Amino acid sequence: MNTTHTQGPWIAEYRNRSYFDIFAPSAHAADSPRASKVAEICSNGNKSIDEMRANARLIAAAPTLLSALEWALTQIDDDLDPDHQAALNAARAMVSRARGTA
Repeated sequence: MNTTHTQGPWIAEYRNRSYFDIFAPSAHAADSPRASKVAEICSNGNKSIDEMRANARLIAAAPTLLSALEWALTQIDDDLDPDHQAALNAARAMVSRARGTA
């Protein structure tokens, strides 16, 4: 699969009471532990710190979740059980959506 998003794993770092950063670690910059910021989670005062932390964890897990789902699809792609086909189709649709091909 061609990957156009920033490679994972991503990490979420707490900045202050209303701010999280999501970073992709750098494999090539010895003087910098991060290659780039891929997302920010900010509160407008309506979000609790627990909700912001949960959102940051979910966003940071996105590349790993996508890879796991793609791998799982390759393992069960030939499953002909009609009950499983709906789940396979839903998983394929989510991968397409995440890849921007849907």
